[in-house]
Amino acid sequence: MDQDTLRAAVDAAFEQDPTSIAAWPDPHPDHEPAPEEYSRCLDPTKYRILTVRADAWARVLTDAGLATLEPIDLTPTDDTWRDGSPSGIAPLRAHRLRPHQQSAIPVVLSFRGFDGPDDNIVTISAGEPAVPLATVPTCGCDACDDGSEHLLTELDEHILGVVTGDFVHVSTPRLTAFGTSHGWEANASDDDSDGLGQVEQLLEDARTGRSPHRVVHGARWW
Repeated sequence: MDQDTLRAAVDAAFEQDPTSIAAWPDPHPDHEPAPEEYSRCLDPTKYRILTVRADAWARVLTDAGLATLEPIDLTPTDDTWRDGSPSGIAPLRAHRLRPHQQSAIPVVLSFRGFDGPDDNIVTISAGEPAVPLATVPTCGCDACDDGSEHLLTELDEHILGVVTGDFVHVSTPRLTAFGTSHGWEANASDDDSDGLGQVEQLLEDARTGRSPHRVVHGARWW
């Protein structure tokens, strides 16, 4: 198994669903959004393409024998996430992809909806308990829409980062950061903005087992 083989299998599984052909281009390739687009989403159903893509990943990873799919029973006392539901909003459904490889970490895919559909927002989380990596779309308004390709790529990269063991997450008392070999993101408290200059070292220490902080990091799934 390698990344190219895995991506090709996900593409094939994705294309089996009719929703996959509902991809759309960037509606603002050469102009700024109109003011009214910031407060509307004319077609929230289109974002269900993300759920279809997430389901394709789940099928491929389980069919390849890399993971077991575990439905998550969402209750008020659920402890799937380390710091509560992502964004403080309970998902409608969620499942965990538990890798068979020792020392690898799980991926949690959770789903909720907006403006009608109940599963047109996907959150990717990692670890046990899990920390959220990304929610796609971040904003579903028409103004923020830059086409489906960007969203599908974002979802793919976050899942792939965990599956390949490239992903790392570290939390200090004043800063939270996560990254892959492609880059990193971080949030710091107002009194520790200077700490952002130390993120790369924090992540490297986490990858190599030298971090004194809370770390989420695991081995490749194969």
